[in-house]
Amino acid sequence: MQRVAISIIGLFYLFACAGPSSSPAPGDIAATYQSAGRLREAAREIELAIRVRPRDIALRRQAAQIYVESDRADRAVEHLEAAIQLAPRDGALWVELAEIERDRGNTADAYVAYRRAAALAPNDVRAISGLALSAENLGFSEEARTAYAKWAELKLSFGSEAGE
Repeated sequence: MQRVAISIIGLFYLFACAGPSSSPAPGDIAATYQSAGRLREAAREIELAIRVRPRDIALRRQAAQIYVESDRADRAVEHLEAAIQLAPRDGALWVELAEIERDRGNTADAYVAYRRAAALAPNDVRAISGLALSAENLGFSEEARTAYAKWAELKLSFGSEAGE
C-alpha cells in the first residue's frame, strides 16, 4: 500500500516538475488510478478534470467507464447523458448508454437508446444487434425481425470483407 502511494506521489511530482509542456492531459491521472484498480481515486480525479472541461466528451466517456467499473451505473448514465447532450448524433454514445441500461435490466430504456443508435449508425453491429434483442424482449416482433435481418446482413458483409 505504501509503495503504491509513493509511486502515485512520484508520478505527481514528475508531472509537476516537468513543466507545462509535458503536463498530463485531462484524465491521465484518473486513467493511472483506474489501471491500478483504484477506482475511488479515479472517480475523484475524473470529476476534477470534468469540472475544468465540462464539455469534453472524451472525459465524460472515461468517467462513465470508471463508474461502470465501480458498479455505479447511475453516475455512468449521468455522464453519458451529458455527453449525448453535447453530441446527440454520436451513435457510439447511444450504444454505450444502451449497454449500461441493458446491464441494469432496463430493457425499455436500452431499447430506446439502441433504436436511436441504429438510426444514427445503421451499419453498427452493436446497435443493430442490441435493437434486435431488446425489441424481441419487449414483444416488438416486427421490429425485431427487421433488426435481425439487418444484423444477419451486416454479419455477412463483414464476413465477406474479412475473406477478401
